[in-house]
Amino acid sequence: MNQQLNHQVQINLLSSDSSKDLIVHRQNRLRIWEVNRCFKCPVLGMCLTIAEQKQLLKKMGALKKHLSPYEMHEIMVTAMDGDNRLSRRIDNMLERKFNKQAKELLELDSETYLSQFKDRLESGDAGVVLWATATSPTLSPECRRIVFGDIHMTMHWNGEQLMKLKRKLAQQQHETGIIQKRVEESLKRRRQLKKDFNRQKQVQEDLRKSLSCSERENQELRAMLNELNNSRMNALEIENHALEQTCDSYRKQIATLQKENFFLEDENKRFVSEGAEQVDMIRRFREETRIIIDQMASMNHCDATCSSFDLCKKRILIVGGVTRMESLYRDLIEGSNGVFEYHDGYVKKGNKDLEIRLKRADIVLCPVNCNSHAACSMVKNLGKKHNKPVHILANTSLSTVSQILWGNGGEESMLN
Repeated sequence: MNQQLNHQVQINLLSSDSSKDLIVHRQNRLRIWEVNRCFKCPVLGMCLTIAEQKQLLKKMGALKKHLSPYEMHEIMVTAMDGDNRLSRRIDNMLERKFNKQAKELLELDSETYLSQFKDRLESGDAGVVLWATATSPTLSPECRRIVFGDIHMTMHWNGEQLMKLKRKLAQQQHETGIIQKRVEESLKRRRQLKKDFNRQKQVQEDLRKSLSCSERENQELRAMLNELNNSRMNALEIENHALEQTCDSYRKQIATLQKENFFLEDENKRFVSEGAEQVDMIRRFREETRIIIDQMASMNHCDATCSSFDLCKKRILIVGGVTRMESLYRDLIEGSNGVFEYHDGYVKKGNKDLEIRLKRADIVLCPVNCNSHAACSMVKNLGKKHNKPVHILANTSLSTVSQILWGNGGEESMLN
């Protein structure tokens, strides 16, 4: 509330008139404060970049370091509701950007105009058509409805696709982190095996050199035997036999090293094949997640001796959230003797079903990160209407839901 008041004060300060800011009214188009309110938010978001919005606020002295893009957007949309210095600057900037192209578009017939709009929307350059539609005093209501509807649904679709991509990216990053850790461990062991292999290979090479040397010595000794007299023949034969035994020992060592090399190669193949075990690891991770959920539910279990036993049958309604997590929400709440209800948050066909569910609920949880502005506002209004406690959640995680229902650490839970 204080933040909204500060924004309103800034708008009031920006509304002071001065002679140098007065601009002659253009009869051939609507000024930005005369535009239908439903067009103001899309026009500001699609026709002005964040840098241009910062530039306007900076010139007006309304740009603060702590302002987020949404807060800047909120200030400027509020200013566009009336004729003031900031709204005139916004109007002039948009006029400079789109005046020439907008005039050319508005000279087209309705069918060609809508065709141009469709083409520009597909190419991501629909700002000028949106500006022309919003400020034209003569464009047909049907054209306005089609342009606004397509722009509106495109913004929703872009938001939905962005959330899907973020969820997919987060999951892939998590899985990649696990796989990367496994790969790093495998590479580390593989490097160690390679070092051992190279060391054994060096030992084998040394033994081969020794064997080669021994064989040369053996040949030399054989040559010497022909020159020695008969008196030394027996001694030489004994020494030659000893050298042959040494050679046999070296051959056995080589054979042993070759077996060790084969074993190391098999070990290397086994470590390479461990990548296939990642699927089983993911399955075990999901099972562990289910066990953790069951443990969370058991931590909040109560019986007749519990001081809040009479509150354990409270009906908990979750509006929106991740649909595929509905079974996890149900396990968490019904595992603690609660009554679980779920509504997907879509209110295009009216709020009758939502109101029926909310009237019989004891507590209503509404995450903002996966519900539209309209759905969140509707839940708040219905909660006030039927005097039901509504809790707006920052996200849809199980830990957030558990914290609201049972508290976290020193916080008091909603059920006690």
